[in-house]
Amino acid sequence: MATLSPSPLLFFLLFLITIPISSQRHQIPAQTHTSVTNVDANTPTPTPAPAPATAPVSPQVNHTQNGTTSAVREFLSSHNQVRAILGESPIEWDRSLAKYARWWSRLRRADCAMVHSTGPYGENLFWGSGQNWTAADAVRIWAEERAFYDPVDNSCSPGKMCGHFTQIVWNDTVRFGCAVTKCHAGGGIFVVCDYDPPGNWVGERPFNLNS
Repeated sequence: MATLSPSPLLFFLLFLITIPISSQRHQIPAQTHTSVTNVDANTPTPTPAPAPATAPVSPQVNHTQNGTTSAVREFLSSHNQVRAILGESPIEWDRSLAKYARWWSRLRRADCAMVHSTGPYGENLFWGSGQNWTAADAVRIWAEERAFYDPVDNSCSPGKMCGHFTQIVWNDTVRFGCAVTKCHAGGGIFVVCDYDPPGNWVGERPFNLNS
């Protein structure tokens, strides 16, 4: 597929959910900046991704005969390529999680505010200006946070985000679902991915260092 170079004004914001869902295990609050879940730095990443010429479609519409759209295939392929690098097992597409992600993305499409659903799942959010972002773009940008993750200390570089990456490769996560939504009034593209079981638990590593 042909790509276009992003305009100087093109930018994106990324956030990751951190919800405690157990009295025994807790995910680190998003406000902290010393752990794997340092993902709310509130600053745009300086280098935006290239924007392909065709706009993305929701993975829950226009299904092909085998029940899979190109967006779903992109989400699956890009997630599992990242996991394979670290020797992690592939995760599966879950229609219930995709439905949940679609519900939340549509609820937010009027403003595309970077607000999490606060549901029982791990959640990666992406917003990009313009209309040409794809599923693969969002996952690639999340995965690039690997550069800011220190597997020895199990922490993010100071002032950097890496929790999107660690959620993608989280060992215990086995299923996920995503949605891509066009924001109203030309407000960009909003991507939601939800993961089950959720990752980024305090004191736990996303993957085996020996993998």
